[in-house]
Amino acid sequence: MGFFRQSTKINVVYKNGVKDRISPALLSTLIDSRQIDRFEREEGWAKIGVDPVRSAENTDYTGADRRIG
Repeated sequence: MGFFRQSTKINVVYKNGVKDRISPALLSTLIDSRQIDRFEREEGWAKIGVDPVRSAENTDYTGADRRIG
């Protein structure tokens, strides 16, 4: 059945130590609200505040816009 994509979940650990599997769409929200301690990437675990992560709040870039369109 190639019509349905299998939902990919991301392993996370909240600051209180609770482990969970979340949808990728929720990850940025949890990072920005500082609710998670770490999440799992293909390369291994990323610790918030230690490892580089993308964030919707990170708008410090002042360089040229290189996007096409």
